[in-house]
Amino acid sequence: MSTHPVGHIGPNAIIQTTAALRARVGDTQALALVQQATGRTFDSMPEQMVPEGEVLALVQALQQQLDPQAFEGVLRDAGVRTARYLMAHRIPRFVQRLTRVLPATWALRILMQGILRHSWTFAGTAEVEHVTHSRRGPDRLVMHHCPMCRGLTASAPLCHFYAATLQTLLTQLVSANARVYECACEANGADSCEFVLQVA
Repeated sequence: MSTHPVGHIGPNAIIQTTAALRARVGDTQALALVQQATGRTFDSMPEQMVPEGEVLALVQALQQQLDPQAFEGVLRDAGVRTARYLMAHRIPRFVQRLTRVLPATWALRILMQGILRHSWTFAGTAEVEHVTHSRRGPDRLVMHHCPMCRGLTASAPLCHFYAATLQTLLTQLVSANARVYECACEANGADSCEFVLQVA
């Protein structure tokens, strides 16, 4: 069992979102938005786990201050950056080599086992499960009490960060044809946030 405090998320949720925001809107606007939402500057990015509420506050600020296209673009870019960080620093090289040579369905199972073991690092107090459908349809990752859209409302799914992270990991480690999309979101009134994982 992890000794990290409950209700915290890995620092990449802040670091990579800030980097994506700077690339999208420039340093001046990005600094103002990040500082207003989190109290941080570019020189005080987190090095340890951060409270869920800080991540949620940043996502809420993005939703309020950016147009929908820019909001989605920033979070997707942040998700891609996070996936690349994970492949460079967190996912063992032998696991990456293994998943790339296995059949896609097997590789997906191995990758998802690792994701679930470390879900506390990106989901905090959320409950995360991997729902397998076998021949009945594609697998799904289901997140209850999602920390990135908790209490927010929208007419379309909001969890672009998670979708892009998963999409990048799957296309790089499972199948170049993999596709991930959010089919249900708590911000739209659903009971959970659900991501379809298509690998074939």
